[in-house]
Amino acid sequence: MKKQFYLRINLFKEISLFAMLLLICGCTKPKSTTAENPVLTVSVSTPKLQDVSNVVHANGSIKAWRETIISAEVGGLDISEVNVDVGDRVKKGQILAKLNAAELNADLLNQQANLSEAKANLEQAQTEARQSTLLEKAGAVSTQDLLSYKTKAKTAQAKLEAAQAQLKLQQIKLGYTEIKAPDDGVISSRTATAGSIIQNGSELFRMIKAGKLEWQAEINSSDMSKIKVGQHASITDNTGNIINGSVSRIAPDLNQSTLNGLIYVDIPPNPELRLGMYLSGEINVGTTVSMIIPSSAVINRDGYNYIMRLNKNNRVSKIKIQLNDYLNNTAIVESGVKLNDKIVTQGSGFLNDGDLVRIVQDKNK
Repeated sequence: MKKQFYLRINLFKEISLFAMLLLICGCTKPKSTTAENPVLTVSVSTPKLQDVSNVVHANGSIKAWRETIISAEVGGLDISEVNVDVGDRVKKGQILAKLNAAELNADLLNQQANLSEAKANLEQAQTEARQSTLLEKAGAVSTQDLLSYKTKAKTAQAKLEAAQAQLKLQQIKLGYTEIKAPDDGVISSRTATAGSIIQNGSELFRMIKAGKLEWQAEINSSDMSKIKVGQHASITDNTGNIINGSVSRIAPDLNQSTLNGLIYVDIPPNPELRLGMYLSGEINVGTTVSMIIPSSAVINRDGYNYIMRLNKNNRVSKIKIQLNDYLNNTAIVESGVKLNDKIVTQGSGFLNDGDLVRIVQDKNK
């Protein structure tokens, strides 16, 4: 009986031991032999140093370099001829319009007659003064009468001079009936109309001196200290063409509403430009050595710029950077990147921080 009991106990122990072994084996997982696959195949490169032209961006209007207002110098006359129109190129002294000079011609004849009369009166007074001088020596004329004759001669001389002045004034007025160009230029505005009666000082034309235009650009106050006379400027017209110019003047004050400064840029004649065009451009304010990276490496998310930096284990890290500007196919980096950093240049926008990548090309090798 005891023997059977011990056999049962031993059998129970063996079964329990076997069950424990099965349990241990069942709880132990085999190690995985599957390797992690790269998320993306990418190209990388390192930043480079390059001489970069620093520019200040601006917007502004095309204005006349010098605009002359041509007005009437006499009033009460009607316009008999208008010889030019807006856009016409004119030469200095060219007749732009004529006024009806009939009334002034009549006045001129009257003044000429007055002058002839004054000359005759002067000759008579001078003759009488000479004769009275001789008679006074002979005692035939009193000293008082002699003084009267001499005074009459001086008065006649003054009246002659006044008549000459009136004639000269009338000739000047007659000359004003021909409205002439004060300089070479281009007519930018015309209000003169044949048949209309004008007043003294009425505007008849506006002329752009030498046909020369300029770009008047607004500059942020923080950039005004960078602008110097003579700096190169480039302006983009409405067709995408680049117009080159140079800074000629800098306004001494700021606009109190916008706190922007105003600069004036000389530009060459261009048939595509029109007064009042609002164009963008930039001013070259100097050259500095800057760090550049391919613009394709830059990721813009949530208003910030990032790059994907390659680590030694072929995993990438998302790094926030500060950009200064873009130049052709490159981005000018202000901070956030080192010269020995390897950055992803293609496909960075598809990666997340910590992703494993495969390198297909290192552009620095």
